[in-house]
Amino acid sequence: METVYKIQARINHWWLPVLTGILLVVAALMMIIFPVATFTGLAVLFGWSLFVYGGTNFVFGVRNRKVLHAWLWYLMTGLLEIALGAYLLFQPDIAAEALVLYLGFWFTFIGVSRISLSILMKDMGIKKWWWTLIGGMLVLFLAFFTILSPIIGMFSAVYLVSFAIFVTGLMAISLGWELKKLEKSLNA
Repeated sequence: METVYKIQARINHWWLPVLTGILLVVAALMMIIFPVATFTGLAVLFGWSLFVYGGTNFVFGVRNRKVLHAWLWYLMTGLLEIALGAYLLFQPDIAAEALVLYLGFWFTFIGVSRISLSILMKDMGIKKWWWTLIGGMLVLFLAFFTILSPIIGMFSAVYLVSFAIFVTGLMAISLGWELKKLEKSLNA
């Protein structure tokens, strides 16, 4: 026998996701309006990320020197990443170029992997394999332009990040409104 429970609940602060979503949407729009400042911020974040990642690798290597045979690799990699991260923080122009190259090579990897995946999909008999092929070719095309033209790379980074933040904001707004509706229906 199936039992149906009536849930009485009060969803507190349903408006917080809505507020967060609005702030994210505004931030995304500001990123689009001010792409150079946004990219500079991303380049600084790239330098800090490399610096912090190097620090964690260094600490991991030191803390596991008696356990791991390859602890020295973590230590050396960490030192290199700390030095490179610090260098990028003091040379923001180079950090920006490094970020563009990183994105270009990352897009190249994604494009080639999608093209390879499309061939595998075709061999498996998947009918719409060519969508993946076209997508891989477009990403590869974008990768080449990102590497060849730093301006395209800069705008690619800014618009990809701002689009992700914009969508996240819309999802947060939707969640808040759905929570409000759920509360009303539960307490009706």
